Amino acid sequence: MTDAAALLERAAVIVAELGPTDRPDAESVVVQVGPTRASIRVLTLSDGLDVLAVTQMVAMDLPNTPTLRDDVEAFGAQMSFGSLRRSDPTGVTTDVLQYYTFPAGRLDDLPLLTVLHIVLAAGVDAAERLVAN
Repeated sequence: MTDAAALLERAAVIVAELGPTDRPDAESVVVQVGPTRASIRVLTLSDGLDVLAVTQMVAMDLPNTPTLRDDVEAFGAQMSFGSLRRSDPTGVTTDVLQYYTFPAGRLDDLPLLTVLHIVLAAGVDAAERLVAN
């Protein structure tokens, strides 16, 4: 098993503590956390440098208004980790996604769970705030 495959397998086991998981293919794991779903992939940037790339669907098909733009910018500015973006800044509707990539190959399980929990919980908070507005 390659280092990247081993890291993805560890991530799959770890995020199962946060919510139900699925393995749609050999290169990713999907986790449901609250009302959101997140895809986690491993990218090998160079020998010995594997990163986890998290893409979290925070909200789908929202009216793409100036208020939504302002909310996404405000909520994104408050996040400690990750970035919050609209998938289509000019369309009538848009999805809101959170992106975060970090080096994870040498993190032990508890620190890895902690980082993933912080990131995914921030996406859940943003989802709840966007739906409430």
